[in-house]
Amino acid sequence: MNRPAAPQPPRVRGACPGVAAPMATGDGYLLRLRHPIGGLGAAAARVLADTARRLGNGELELTLRGNLQLRGVAAGDLDAARAALAPTGLVDAQAEREARRNVLAAPVPDLDPEAVDVLALARAVSAAIVDAPALRGLPAKVGVVVDGGGRASLRGVPADLRLDPLAGAGPRFRLAAGGTAATATPLGEVSAQHAPAAVVRTLCAFLEQRAVLDPPPGRLRDALGMPGSEALRLPGAERETPGAVANADTPVRAGDWLGVAAGGASVGAVFPFGVIQADWLERLAAWLEPHGGGLRLTPWRALLVTGVAADAAPELQQLLWELGAVTEPADRRLAADACVGRPGCASAHIAARSEAAALVQRMPALAASGVRLQVSACDKRCAAPPRTDGGVVEWIARPDGHAVVLRSRPGAALEWSGLTPAQARARIAALERAFQRNAGEELQTMLERIGPEAWNAAVDAALCEEDERDGD
Repeated sequence: MNRPAAPQPPRVRGACPGVAAPMATGDGYLLRLRHPIGGLGAAAARVLADTARRLGNGELELTLRGNLQLRGVAAGDLDAARAALAPTGLVDAQAEREARRNVLAAPVPDLDPEAVDVLALARAVSAAIVDAPALRGLPAKVGVVVDGGGRASLRGVPADLRLDPLAGAGPRFRLAAGGTAATATPLGEVSAQHAPAAVVRTLCAFLEQRAVLDPPPGRLRDALGMPGSEALRLPGAERETPGAVANADTPVRAGDWLGVAAGGASVGAVFPFGVIQADWLERLAAWLEPHGGGLRLTPWRALLVTGVAADAAPELQQLLWELGAVTEPADRRLAADACVGRPGCASAHIAARSEAAALVQRMPALAASGVRLQVSACDKRCAAPPRTDGGVVEWIARPDGHAVVLRSRPGAALEWSGLTPAQARARIAALERAFQRNAGEELQTMLERIGPEAWNAAVDAALCEEDERDGD
Protein backbone atom coordinates (compact mmCIF):
# COMPACT_ATOMS: atom_id res chain seq x y z
CA MET A 1 0.00 0.00 0.00
CA ASN A 2 1.33 3.45 -0.91
CA ARG A 3 1.72 5.72 2.05
CA PRO A 4 1.11 9.48 1.72
CA ALA A 5 4.29 11.51 1.55
CA ALA A 6 5.28 13.33 4.69
CA PRO A 7 4.66 17.11 4.57
CA GLN A 8 7.74 19.02 3.49
CA PRO A 9 8.96 21.96 5.59
CA PRO A 10 8.83 25.45 4.01
CA ARG A 11 11.87 26.19 1.91
CA VAL A 12 14.26 28.94 2.93
CA ARG A 13 14.49 31.17 -0.12
CA GLY A 14 16.00 34.47 -1.20
CA ALA A 15 14.36 37.45 0.45
CA CYS A 16 13.62 39.37 -2.73
CA PRO A 17 14.19 37.52 -6.02
CA GLY A 18 14.86 39.14 -9.37
CA VAL A 19 15.99 38.21 -12.86
CA ALA A 20 19.69 38.24 -11.99
CA ALA A 21 18.89 36.37 -8.74
CA PRO A 22 15.92 34.04 -9.41
CA MET A 23 14.20 32.05 -6.67
CA ALA A 24 13.40 28.32 -6.67
CA THR A 25 9.69 27.57 -6.13
CA GLY A 26 7.46 24.55 -6.40
CA ASP A 27 7.10 24.76 -10.19
CA GLY A 28 10.58 25.91 -11.18
CA TYR A 29 12.26 29.31 -10.83
CA LEU A 30 10.57 32.66 -10.28
CA LEU A 31 11.98 35.75 -12.05
CA ARG A 32 10.75 39.11 -10.78
CA LEU A 33 11.10 42.26 -12.86
CA ARG A 34 11.26 45.42 -10.78
CA HIS A 35 8.56 48.08 -11.14
CA PRO A 36 8.86 49.82 -14.54
CA ILE A 37 8.53 53.51 -13.68
CA GLY A 38 6.36 55.06 -16.40
CA GLY A 39 5.10 51.69 -17.60
CA LEU A 40 5.58 49.29 -20.49
CA GLY A 41 5.12 49.77 -24.21
CA ALA A 42 3.41 47.23 -26.44
CA ALA A 43 6.75 45.85 -27.69
CA ALA A 44 8.00 45.12 -24.16
CA ALA A 45 4.66 43.52 -23.29
CA ARG A 46 5.03 41.21 -26.30
CA VAL A 47 8.51 40.16 -25.13
CA LEU A 48 7.20 39.38 -21.65
CA ALA A 49 4.30 37.36 -23.02
CA ASP A 50 6.52 35.38 -25.40
CA THR A 51 9.10 34.63 -22.68
CA ALA A 52 6.44 33.46 -20.21
CA ARG A 53 4.86 31.23 -22.84
CA ARG A 54 8.10 29.66 -24.16
CA LEU A 55 10.20 29.43 -21.01
CA GLY A 56 7.79 29.77 -18.06
CA ASN A 57 4.41 28.40 -17.05
CA GLY A 58 2.51 30.65 -19.45
CA GLU A 59 1.48 33.19 -16.81
CA LEU A 60 2.70 36.53 -15.48
CA GLU A 61 1.88 37.91 -12.05
CA LEU A 62 1.35 41.48 -10.90
CA THR A 63 2.58 41.95 -7.34
CA LEU A 64 1.56 44.24 -4.49
CA ARG A 65 4.77 46.24 -5.09
CA GLY A 66 3.92 46.98 -8.70
CA ASN A 67 6.41 44.40 -9.99
CA LEU A 68 5.84 41.75 -12.65
CA GLN A 69 7.05 38.18 -12.31
CA LEU A 70 7.35 34.98 -14.35
CA ARG A 71 7.07 31.54 -12.79
CA GLY A 72 7.93 28.00 -13.77
CA VAL A 73 11.27 28.63 -15.50
CA ALA A 74 13.47 25.52 -15.62
CA ALA A 75 17.04 25.79 -14.32
CA GLY A 76 18.40 25.07 -17.79
CA ASP A 77 16.34 27.90 -19.29
CA LEU A 78 17.42 30.68 -16.91
CA ASP A 79 20.11 32.12 -19.20
CA ALA A 80 17.73 32.01 -22.16
CA ALA A 81 15.04 33.78 -20.13
CA ARG A 82 17.44 36.54 -19.05
CA ALA A 83 18.56 37.06 -22.64
CA ALA A 84 14.97 37.15 -23.89
CA LEU A 85 13.95 39.73 -21.25
CA ALA A 86 16.96 42.02 -21.80
CA PRO A 87 15.31 44.11 -24.59
CA THR A 88 12.60 45.27 -22.16
CA GLY A 89 15.15 47.41 -20.29
CA LEU A 90 13.96 45.95 -17.00
CA VAL A 91 16.83 43.52 -16.44
CA ASP A 92 19.89 44.17 -14.26
CA ALA A 93 23.06 42.24 -15.00
CA GLN A 94 24.17 42.52 -11.36
CA ALA A 95 22.00 40.98 -8.66
CA GLU A 96 23.30 43.46 -6.10
CA ARG A 97 22.07 46.47 -8.14
CA GLU A 98 18.80 44.74 -8.96
CA ALA A 99 18.10 44.11 -5.28
CA ARG A 100 18.24 47.86 -4.52
CA ARG A 101 15.95 48.97 -7.36
CA ASN A 102 12.75 48.98 -5.30
CA VAL A 103 11.11 52.31 -6.11
CA LEU A 104 7.35 52.34 -6.69
CA ALA A 105 6.02 55.41 -8.53
CA ALA A 106 2.47 56.67 -8.83
CA PRO A 107 1.19 55.08 -12.06
CA VAL A 108 -0.33 58.01 -13.99
CA PRO A 109 0.69 61.32 -12.37
CA ASP A 110 1.59 62.71 -15.81
CA LEU A 111 -1.99 62.18 -17.02
CA ASP A 112 -3.91 63.31 -13.94
CA PRO A 113 -4.54 67.09 -13.63
CA GLU A 114 -5.02 66.64 -9.87
CA ALA A 115 -1.60 65.00 -9.40
CA VAL A 116 2.00 66.18 -9.33
CA ASP A 117 4.00 64.53 -12.13
CA VAL A 118 6.63 62.58 -10.21
CA LEU A 119 7.83 60.14 -12.87
CA ALA A 120 11.12 62.00 -13.48
CA LEU A 121 11.61 62.33 -9.71
CA ALA A 122 10.97 58.61 -9.18
CA ARG A 123 13.52 57.72 -11.86
CA ALA A 124 16.06 60.04 -10.25
CA VAL A 125 15.43 58.50 -6.80
CA SER A 126 15.83 54.98 -8.21
CA ALA A 127 19.07 55.88 -10.00
CA ALA A 128 20.47 57.57 -6.89
CA ILE A 129 19.80 54.49 -4.74
CA VAL A 130 21.24 52.04 -7.26
CA ASP A 131 24.34 54.15 -7.98
CA ALA A 132 25.22 54.91 -4.33
CA PRO A 133 28.17 52.67 -3.29
CA ALA A 134 27.31 53.23 0.36
CA LEU A 135 23.95 51.46 -0.11
CA ARG A 136 25.35 48.12 -1.25
CA GLY A 137 24.29 46.52 2.02
CA LEU A 138 20.70 47.76 1.88
CA PRO A 139 18.25 44.94 2.73
CA ALA A 140 16.55 43.76 -0.44
CA LYS A 141 13.00 44.30 0.84
CA VAL A 142 13.48 47.99 1.66
CA GLY A 143 11.22 49.90 -0.72
CA VAL A 144 10.53 53.56 -1.53
CA VAL A 145 7.22 55.06 -2.70
CA VAL A 146 7.13 58.27 -4.73
CA ASP A 147 3.54 59.53 -4.86
CA GLY A 148 1.97 62.32 -6.87
CA GLY A 149 -1.49 62.32 -5.30
CA GLY A 150 -4.59 62.50 -7.48
CA ARG A 151 -6.98 59.79 -8.64
CA ALA A 152 -4.49 56.89 -8.55
CA SER A 153 -2.60 58.01 -5.46
CA LEU A 154 -0.29 55.67 -3.55
CA ARG A 155 -1.14 57.28 -0.21
CA GLY A 156 -2.59 54.00 1.10
CA VAL A 157 0.39 51.87 0.03
CA PRO A 158 2.85 51.30 2.91
CA ALA A 159 6.57 51.80 2.32
CA ASP A 160 9.86 51.86 4.22
CA LEU A 161 10.45 55.38 2.93
CA ARG A 162 8.07 57.64 1.03
CA LEU A 163 7.85 61.00 -0.71
CA ASP A 164 4.37 62.53 -0.68
CA PRO A 165 3.47 65.91 -2.27
CA LEU A 166 2.59 68.59 0.26
CA ALA A 167 -0.74 70.35 -0.11
CA GLY A 168 -0.40 73.85 -1.52
CA ALA A 169 3.41 73.82 -1.20
CA GLY A 170 4.34 73.73 -4.87
CA PRO A 171 6.80 70.98 -5.88
CA ARG A 172 7.78 70.08 -2.32
CA PHE A 173 7.50 66.72 -0.64
CA ARG A 174 7.31 65.22 2.82
CA LEU A 175 9.88 62.51 3.47
CA ALA A 176 8.45 59.93 5.88
CA ALA A 177 9.26 56.40 7.05
CA GLY A 178 7.47 53.19 7.93
CA GLY A 179 3.88 53.28 6.71
CA THR A 180 1.21 54.88 4.55
CA ALA A 181 0.81 58.62 3.99
CA ALA A 182 -1.43 58.66 7.07
CA THR A 183 0.71 56.49 9.38
CA ALA A 184 4.34 57.06 8.34
CA THR A 185 6.66 59.04 10.64
CA PRO A 186 7.63 62.41 9.09
CA LEU A 187 11.38 62.94 8.68
CA GLY A 188 11.30 66.39 7.08
CA GLU A 189 10.38 68.42 4.02
CA VAL A 190 12.37 68.58 0.83
CA SER A 191 12.22 69.99 -2.70
CA ALA A 192 12.02 67.74 -5.76
CA GLN A 193 15.56 68.79 -6.68
CA HIS A 194 17.04 67.66 -3.37
CA ALA A 195 14.75 64.65 -2.78
CA PRO A 196 17.01 61.95 -4.33
CA ALA A 197 19.97 62.99 -2.18
CA ALA A 198 17.72 63.16 0.90
CA VAL A 199 16.49 59.60 0.29
CA VAL A 200 20.05 58.31 -0.09
CA ARG A 201 21.16 60.15 3.03
CA THR A 202 18.34 58.65 5.13
CA LEU A 203 19.01 55.13 3.83
CA CYS A 204 22.72 55.53 4.59
CA ALA A 205 21.83 56.60 8.14
CA PHE A 206 19.65 53.49 8.41
CA LEU A 207 22.57 51.25 7.36
CA GLU A 208 24.85 52.96 9.89
CA GLN A 209 22.23 52.31 12.57
CA ARG A 210 22.03 48.64 11.55
CA ALA A 211 25.82 48.33 11.83
CA VAL A 212 25.87 49.19 15.53
CA LEU A 213 22.64 47.65 16.84
CA ASP A 214 22.25 44.02 17.88
CA PRO A 215 19.97 42.73 16.55
CA PRO A 216 19.91 45.16 13.63
CA PRO A 217 16.53 46.54 12.53
CA GLY A 218 15.35 44.85 9.35
CA ARG A 219 13.16 47.69 8.07
CA LEU A 220 12.91 51.42 8.66
CA ARG A 221 9.73 51.02 10.69
CA ASP A 222 11.74 48.88 13.13
CA ALA A 223 14.51 51.48 13.30
CA LEU A 224 12.25 54.35 14.37
CA GLY A 225 12.63 55.04 18.07
CA MET A 226 15.75 52.87 18.39
CA PRO A 227 19.17 54.34 19.30
CA GLY A 228 20.51 56.37 16.40
CA SER A 229 17.12 56.94 14.73
CA GLU A 230 17.51 60.72 15.10
CA ALA A 231 20.03 60.57 12.25
CA LEU A 232 17.25 59.40 9.91
CA ARG A 233 15.70 62.88 9.95
CA LEU A 234 16.68 65.60 7.51
CA PRO A 235 19.26 68.06 8.87
CA GLY A 236 19.18 71.84 9.13
CA ALA A 237 16.29 74.05 8.14
CA GLU A 238 14.58 71.27 6.16
CA ARG A 239 14.20 69.28 9.34
CA GLU A 240 11.29 71.52 10.37
CA THR A 241 7.91 69.88 10.77
CA PRO A 242 6.58 69.42 7.22
CA GLY A 243 3.18 70.55 6.03
CA ALA A 244 0.16 68.36 5.48
CA VAL A 245 -0.16 65.66 2.82
CA ALA A 246 -3.40 66.14 0.90
CA ASN A 247 -6.09 63.52 1.58
CA ALA A 248 -3.65 61.36 3.59
CA ASP A 249 -6.49 59.74 5.57
CA THR A 250 -8.80 59.21 2.58
CA PRO A 251 -8.66 55.59 1.40
CA VAL A 252 -8.09 54.88 -2.29
CA ARG A 253 -10.90 52.68 -3.61
CA ALA A 254 -11.04 50.55 -6.75
CA GLY A 255 -13.67 52.89 -8.16
CA ASP A 256 -11.10 55.70 -8.16
CA TRP A 257 -9.10 54.13 -10.97
CA LEU A 258 -11.11 51.22 -12.43
CA GLY A 259 -12.79 51.75 -15.78
CA VAL A 260 -12.35 54.82 -17.97
CA ALA A 261 -10.80 57.86 -16.30
CA ALA A 262 -12.31 61.29 -16.82
CA GLY A 263 -11.27 62.50 -20.27
CA GLY A 264 -10.23 58.97 -21.25
CA ALA A 265 -6.63 59.39 -20.02
CA SER A 266 -6.51 55.77 -18.83
CA VAL A 267 -8.57 52.60 -18.54
CA GLY A 268 -8.06 50.58 -15.35
CA ALA A 269 -8.54 46.84 -14.94
CA VAL A 270 -7.72 44.33 -12.18
CA PHE A 271 -6.63 40.78 -12.97
CA PRO A 272 -7.87 38.46 -10.18
CA PHE A 273 -4.98 37.44 -7.95
CA GLY A 274 -2.71 39.44 -10.26
CA VAL A 275 -2.50 36.61 -12.82
CA ILE A 276 -2.27 37.47 -16.52
CA GLN A 277 -2.10 34.65 -19.02
CA ALA A 278 0.69 35.15 -21.55
CA ASP A 279 -1.83 34.80 -24.39
CA TRP A 280 -3.95 37.54 -22.81
CA LEU A 281 -0.99 39.90 -22.59
CA GLU A 282 -0.13 39.10 -26.21
CA ARG A 283 -3.67 40.00 -27.32
CA LEU A 284 -3.60 43.21 -25.30
CA ALA A 285 -0.22 44.21 -26.76
CA ALA A 286 -1.47 43.49 -30.29
CA TRP A 287 -4.50 45.71 -29.69
CA LEU A 288 -2.33 48.52 -28.28
CA GLU A 289 0.18 48.68 -31.14
CA PRO A 290 -2.06 50.46 -33.69
CA HIS A 291 -3.56 52.63 -30.94
CA GLY A 292 -0.19 53.78 -29.58
CA GLY A 293 -1.04 52.92 -25.99
CA GLY A 294 1.00 51.62 -23.08
CA LEU A 295 0.59 49.79 -19.75
CA ARG A 296 1.19 51.23 -16.28
CA LEU A 297 1.67 48.73 -13.44
CA THR A 298 0.16 49.40 -10.02
CA PRO A 299 0.39 47.91 -6.50
CA TRP A 300 -3.30 46.95 -6.72
CA ARG A 301 -2.60 44.04 -9.09
CA ALA A 302 -4.11 46.23 -11.76
CA LEU A 303 -3.07 47.63 -15.11
CA LEU A 304 -3.85 51.15 -16.27
CA VAL A 305 -3.91 51.31 -20.05
CA THR A 306 -2.86 54.75 -21.29
CA GLY A 307 -2.60 56.63 -24.57
CA VAL A 308 -5.88 55.30 -25.98
CA ALA A 309 -8.33 57.63 -27.72
CA ALA A 310 -11.60 58.16 -25.84
CA ASP A 311 -13.68 56.68 -28.67
CA ALA A 312 -11.63 53.45 -28.50
CA ALA A 313 -12.14 52.99 -24.74
CA PRO A 314 -15.37 50.91 -25.03
CA GLU A 315 -13.64 48.48 -27.40
CA LEU A 316 -10.71 48.23 -24.98
CA GLN A 317 -13.02 47.57 -22.05
CA GLN A 318 -14.70 44.78 -23.99
CA LEU A 319 -11.31 43.21 -24.72
CA LEU A 320 -10.29 43.43 -21.06
CA TRP A 321 -13.54 41.75 -20.05
CA GLU A 322 -12.86 38.94 -22.55
CA LEU A 323 -9.41 38.52 -20.99
CA GLY A 324 -10.96 37.91 -17.57
CA ALA A 325 -10.15 41.32 -16.08
CA VAL A 326 -12.34 43.24 -13.63
CA THR A 327 -13.36 46.71 -14.79
CA GLU A 328 -16.30 47.37 -12.45
CA PRO A 329 -15.87 48.32 -8.74
CA ALA A 330 -18.83 46.14 -7.69
CA ASP A 331 -17.23 42.93 -8.99
CA ARG A 332 -17.00 40.52 -6.05
CA ARG A 333 -13.62 39.18 -7.20
CA LEU A 334 -12.03 42.40 -5.97
CA ALA A 335 -12.66 41.22 -2.40
CA ALA A 336 -10.42 38.12 -2.65
CA ASP A 337 -6.68 37.66 -2.11
CA ALA A 338 -4.80 34.38 -2.44
CA CYS A 339 -1.20 33.23 -2.60
CA VAL A 340 -0.04 31.08 -5.50
CA GLY A 341 -0.82 27.86 -3.58
CA ARG A 342 -0.53 24.46 -5.22
CA PRO A 343 1.14 23.51 -7.52
CA GLY A 344 3.24 26.67 -7.77
CA CYS A 345 4.58 26.66 -4.20
CA ALA A 346 6.29 23.71 -2.54
CA SER A 347 5.09 24.88 0.90
CA ALA A 348 1.41 25.02 -0.07
CA HIS A 349 -1.23 22.67 1.32
CA ILE A 350 -4.15 23.77 -0.92
CA ALA A 351 -4.82 25.29 -4.34
CA ALA A 352 -5.36 28.71 -2.82
CA ARG A 353 -6.45 30.66 -5.89
CA SER A 354 -9.14 28.25 -7.05
CA GLU A 355 -10.46 28.00 -3.48
CA ALA A 356 -10.60 31.80 -3.14
CA ALA A 357 -12.27 32.25 -6.54
CA ALA A 358 -15.07 29.89 -5.53
CA LEU A 359 -15.47 31.07 -1.94
CA VAL A 360 -15.70 34.81 -2.63
CA GLN A 361 -18.80 34.16 -4.75
CA ARG A 362 -20.44 32.67 -1.63
CA MET A 363 -19.97 35.75 0.56
CA PRO A 364 -21.88 38.62 -1.10
CA ALA A 365 -22.89 40.39 2.13
CA LEU A 366 -19.40 40.22 3.61
CA ALA A 367 -17.78 41.45 0.37
CA ALA A 368 -20.29 44.27 -0.06
CA SER A 369 -19.48 45.45 3.47
CA GLY A 370 -15.77 45.73 2.73
CA VAL A 371 -14.70 42.46 4.38
CA ARG A 372 -11.93 40.77 2.39
CA LEU A 373 -11.31 37.07 1.87
CA GLN A 374 -7.72 35.86 2.14
CA VAL A 375 -6.71 32.29 1.39
CA SER A 376 -3.21 31.40 2.56
CA ALA A 377 -1.87 28.00 1.53
CA CYS A 378 0.52 27.78 4.50
CA ASP A 379 1.45 29.55 7.72
CA LYS A 380 3.68 32.07 5.93
CA ARG A 381 0.44 33.87 4.93
CA CYS A 382 1.77 35.29 1.67
CA ALA A 383 -1.84 36.06 0.71
CA ALA A 384 -2.21 38.72 3.38
CA PRO A 385 -1.91 42.27 1.96
CA PRO A 386 -1.40 45.23 4.29
CA ARG A 387 -4.87 46.74 3.67
CA THR A 388 -7.51 45.42 6.08
CA ASP A 389 -9.71 48.47 6.73
CA GLY A 390 -13.04 46.63 6.58
CA GLY A 391 -12.05 43.36 8.23
CA VAL A 392 -10.77 40.04 6.91
CA VAL A 393 -11.93 36.44 6.74
CA GLU A 394 -8.82 34.30 6.31
CA TRP A 395 -8.35 30.60 5.61
CA ILE A 396 -4.89 29.46 6.72
CA ALA A 397 -3.96 25.99 5.49
CA ARG A 398 -1.88 23.90 7.87
CA PRO A 399 -0.71 20.28 7.74
CA ASP A 400 -2.16 19.54 11.19
CA GLY A 401 -5.54 21.23 10.65
CA HIS A 402 -6.72 24.33 8.84
CA ALA A 403 -7.85 27.56 10.50
CA VAL A 404 -10.50 30.15 9.66
CA VAL A 405 -9.85 33.54 11.23
CA LEU A 406 -12.12 36.59 11.38
CA ARG A 407 -10.01 39.71 11.88
CA SER A 408 -11.84 42.93 12.66
CA ARG A 409 -8.75 45.01 13.38
CA PRO A 410 -5.06 44.41 14.24
CA GLY A 411 -4.93 42.24 17.36
CA ALA A 412 -8.67 41.49 17.37
CA ALA A 413 -9.64 38.11 15.93
CA LEU A 414 -11.87 35.08 16.31
CA GLU A 415 -10.30 31.80 15.20
CA TRP A 416 -11.62 28.32 14.49
CA SER A 417 -8.78 25.80 14.10
CA GLY A 418 -8.20 22.10 13.51
CA LEU A 419 -10.53 22.07 10.49
CA THR A 420 -10.52 19.93 7.38
CA PRO A 421 -10.66 21.77 4.03
CA ALA A 422 -14.37 20.96 3.76
CA GLN A 423 -14.98 22.31 7.27
CA ALA A 424 -13.04 25.48 6.44
CA ARG A 425 -15.24 26.10 3.38
CA ALA A 426 -18.37 25.45 5.44
CA ARG A 427 -17.20 27.78 8.21
CA ILE A 428 -16.70 30.66 5.77
CA ALA A 429 -20.14 30.04 4.25
CA ALA A 430 -21.61 30.05 7.78
CA LEU A 431 -19.93 33.39 8.55
CA GLU A 432 -21.73 34.84 5.53
CA ARG A 433 -25.13 33.52 6.64
CA ALA A 434 -24.64 34.72 10.22
CA PHE A 435 -23.51 38.21 9.17
CA GLN A 436 -25.64 40.92 10.86
CA ARG A 437 -23.84 44.16 10.18
CA ASN A 438 -25.88 47.37 10.23
CA ALA A 439 -25.42 50.00 7.55
CA GLY A 440 -22.22 51.98 8.17
CA GLU A 441 -21.28 49.80 11.15
CA GLU A 442 -17.65 48.76 11.54
CA LEU A 443 -16.98 45.06 11.86
CA GLN A 444 -15.51 45.38 15.34
CA THR A 445 -18.57 47.38 16.46
CA MET A 446 -20.84 44.65 15.13
CA LEU A 447 -18.92 41.95 16.99
CA GLU A 448 -19.01 43.96 20.21
CA ARG A 449 -22.75 44.59 19.79
CA ILE A 450 -23.55 40.92 19.24
CA GLY A 451 -20.92 39.58 21.62
CA PRO A 452 -18.45 36.73 21.00
CA GLU A 453 -20.67 34.01 22.48
CA ALA A 454 -23.75 35.04 20.52
CA TRP A 455 -21.70 35.41 17.34
CA ASN A 456 -20.20 31.93 17.73
CA ALA A 457 -23.66 30.54 18.41
CA ALA A 458 -25.01 32.19 15.25
CA VAL A 459 -22.18 30.72 13.18
CA ASP A 460 -22.72 27.28 14.71
CA ALA A 461 -26.45 27.53 13.97
CA ALA A 462 -25.71 28.40 10.35
CA LEU A 463 -23.43 25.39 10.15
CA CYS A 464 -26.16 23.14 11.53
CA GLU A 465 -28.65 24.47 8.98
CA GLU A 466 -26.17 23.65 6.21
CA ASP A 467 -25.63 20.13 7.60
CA GLU A 468 -29.40 19.57 7.71
CA ARG A 469 -29.81 20.68 4.10
CA ASP A 470 -26.96 18.40 3.03
CA GLY A 471 -28.66 15.51 4.80
CA ASP A 472 -32.03 16.00 3.08
